[in-house]
Amino acid sequence: MNILLVKKIGADIHGTVTLALRLYKYFNSRGHNCYLSKYQNAEILSTLAKPHKLIEVNEWNVGALAKPYQSLHFDVIYCLTSDDIITGLQLQHRFYKTAKIFLGIYHPRQSFVPTNFLPNYKEYLNTKVFKQLPPENIIFMDEACKKSHSRYYQINLQRSPVIPLPMEIIGRELSEKPIKYKFCSVGRINDFKPYPFGVTKAIAELLKKGYTHLSYHIIGDGEHFDTLKQLVDDLKLHQQVTLHGNIPYSKINDIIKDSYAFIGMGTTVGEAAGIGLPSLVAIVDEKENTYGLLGRLPENIVGEPGEDLPLFRYEEAIEMLIQLSEEDYKKERALSLKKASFFSIETVGEKFIAGFNAGKSHSIKITALSNLIYLLSKIQVKYFIKKEYRHK
Repeated sequence: MNILLVKKIGADIHGTVTLALRLYKYFNSRGHNCYLSKYQNAEILSTLAKPHKLIEVNEWNVGALAKPYQSLHFDVIYCLTSDDIITGLQLQHRFYKTAKIFLGIYHPRQSFVPTNFLPNYKEYLNTKVFKQLPPENIIFMDEACKKSHSRYYQINLQRSPVIPLPMEIIGRELSEKPIKYKFCSVGRINDFKPYPFGVTKAIAELLKKGYTHLSYHIIGDGEHFDTLKQLVDDLKLHQQVTLHGNIPYSKINDIIKDSYAFIGMGTTVGEAAGIGLPSLVAIVDEKENTYGLLGRLPENIVGEPGEDLPLFRYEEAIEMLIQLSEEDYKKERALSLKKASFFSIETVGEKFIAGFNAGKSHSIKITALSNLIYLLSKIQVKYFIKKEYRHK
């Protein structure tokens, strides 16, 4: 199958960027012919094996840089966010008319951008896509994302496939001697991932209970990094909480592999479980509570809000882990490895191919003028989006 993955990849490395790279590598390793859109010379693209299969794209003038690649043939164009499908639809209309186009949804509010005061064109185009694209061509990472989009747009998405977030699962313990009181997190410090604030406060409370050997390592930065640093300063946790900032993706396991447990959501929580770490699942938009250990949760739970599950405060969840006997801790490590296999790209990858085969041929015309107004409306969205929808 000939596949084009459309994802804006720049200096900001986050979940759907690494997802695009994983799918690119997987599809090509399985004999498919997979290309990836290239917006700029992002450093992370240098990690791809040569020869690189990249199509240059300029979102302000989609046809300009992509025109030299119009002789290529694609069966499928898979766009990883609602922003990316605006570019993907233009590529389809101009160069790849026979390709089926698909949209991936990896956040429960990914496409919602209502603004105060005035309506915006970005919201208009997102609505147009959801109203016109066949449900079979909208792929959701879980039922929570599917339900939220069905409610928001008032459409029936029963025929939309749910395909778990594919992850590169190592499937074995990387350290036989974890440091009992060492906890780690990996992820951007932003509005919808506030859990490091709650965990940091929990560490402060547990210190008061006498757990003086606790340490918490946080890898990643983001718009709230400085605020988190200030919290660490205010609570005088410099010896317990280490803010690593951004580090190369290939170096992350060197820091987390000897941890006692992991705390996170999405890809990171699954991949941490895949190296044997008991992993507390953080929740989107939730600062104080966790769903508990991934190994004990139902399948396909990686942090979306609104799941019908009990919640645990970080203080009690961390204390529970610390108090496990050596035998019970080993059981939790085994459960983590078992659950991580559910998300393995080796298991999930072919579900995408089945979904692509089941999708329908369809197109939605996005004119150059529509694209321009859409891009300009992002400024409006940035400053006037309703507070409850600020998740990026």
